[in-house]
Amino acid sequence: MHEFTVNQQPQPWRAGLTVAALLAEQGREADAVATALNGVFLPRSRRASTLIQPGDALTLIQPITGG
Repeated sequence: MHEFTVNQQPQPWRAGLTVAALLAEQGREADAVATALNGVFLPRSRRASTLIQPGDALTLIQPITGG
């Protein structure tokens, strides 16, 4: 079985899954989270075209706000 990780948690991989689709499935607001794929920042503009591959490590970063 092929897997990838989201914040170090194993997830089942499936062909054609994009970063944008994964965020939508998880109910995450696109504007409320930053993404890094395999340690490299992934801009929002590239999420819909970036396919997740087996073994990838996706990191979701929730910005901290306040003062």
